[in-house]
Amino acid sequence: MNAQQYIISFLSGENAAGCEQFVFYGSPEFAPSQAKTVIVPSDFFNESVYGTPATLPKTPFEMLPDSEIPFLFGEPRIEKDEEGRFILYADLVASAYFMLSRYEETLKPECRDLHGRFLAKDSVVFQQKYGMRPLVDEWGKYLRDLLRKAGTGLPDERHGFKKIYLTHDIDTPFILWRREQVFKQWIKNVIRYGKKIPDPYRVYQTGVNDPCNNFSDIISYDSSLRDKKGESLVVPLYFMIAAGNSHTKSYCDIELPKYQAMLRQLVESGAEIGLHASYEAGADPALLKVEMKRMFRYCSCAVSKSRHHFLRWREPEHIDEMELAGITEDFTLGYADSVGFRVGTCRPYKFINPRSKRVTDIVIHPMEIMECSLDRKVYMGLDFEAAKDVCEEIAAKVYDYNGELILLWHNTSFLQGWHDALYREILKYLAGETL
Repeated sequence: MNAQQYIISFLSGENAAGCEQFVFYGSPEFAPSQAKTVIVPSDFFNESVYGTPATLPKTPFEMLPDSEIPFLFGEPRIEKDEEGRFILYADLVASAYFMLSRYEETLKPECRDLHGRFLAKDSVVFQQKYGMRPLVDEWGKYLRDLLRKAGTGLPDERHGFKKIYLTHDIDTPFILWRREQVFKQWIKNVIRYGKKIPDPYRVYQTGVNDPCNNFSDIISYDSSLRDKKGESLVVPLYFMIAAGNSHTKSYCDIELPKYQAMLRQLVESGAEIGLHASYEAGADPALLKVEMKRMFRYCSCAVSKSRHHFLRWREPEHIDEMELAGITEDFTLGYADSVGFRVGTCRPYKFINPRSKRVTDIVIHPMEIMECSLDRKVYMGLDFEAAKDVCEEIAAKVYDYNGELILLWHNTSFLQGWHDALYREILKYLAGETL
């Protein structure tokens, strides 16, 4: 299946499997008899312009006919021919491809922060104030509504959460990790500086009573929602660093007994474990194979999911190394500087490499909400109430489109500011499902 066919199938939706046969992407005169809707291509995929700045969407975006839904390529025009088919000149296939493949990011290599990440502030969709909307899912619904009007008898739209992933990146599982920290903590205890940690040497050895070892609390929070909504719907998922030095400060030695005890605690709670690819792997994806081998060696459960440390998956061709490493699902694709819909969907999909146009076997689970995006002054800078409102707004949209809600809360964030309270408020909201 080529990329264009895959996009049509994705827009058609799981609830309307097979309806892609009623959609034709091309000139109306070549449409097969069974086609009920024809999408007329723009020049986006033309070899003469593909991969050049000429393919960036013009702003401000125009709206789909008879709607308030923006689209990226083509014309805001629709016709109905003598056979009752809809001819849509808004190129939803190219628009969805642009979002799902991260195509824009390959054209703007200069738009990277100090960690090599593409940020929401550089996204044309976020710049046009549409980043809080799952535009690809809106385009899919618009297409299915056209097919219903054309008499295909498609089922009604589904609502509700397909999955709720409660994910936690464990960058700092223990604060007392090195022997020299024990002496420093003892001095702090004596002069009453910072948080007192009784018996720091024992804490260093066992991890017990280490402030960062708050996994019992996190497990309790996640289990409360899982018990109410069901194990098939709510999935706690912890991403663990297996190797690396920069920005992990050697906190994550997976071989140590206290780290192994922590892993057992998480697995026994029913949580899934994924690889938190190291900071270094964000620039050198060949390291992923080594890191996955360490996970298989020291983790008692199967590991096939990943998320990059610092959300530092930088280039689309890195997907090839992910496949070679045995990764089948990735949870990296969200923005660091804003919550919202980086790829325009809340549904899992197979990543499309925009340079080769290849539909890969890696399933992408787009992340909508990361806690530190909400309150950091360099990012959104929200207070508690504003953060709660935007989280509920995003959750409601995911619910409307039967998508996956993916939250990211680092274990250390539960110790900072109002993140613990906000997390519990979100879980209460999801438990009540007052959407």
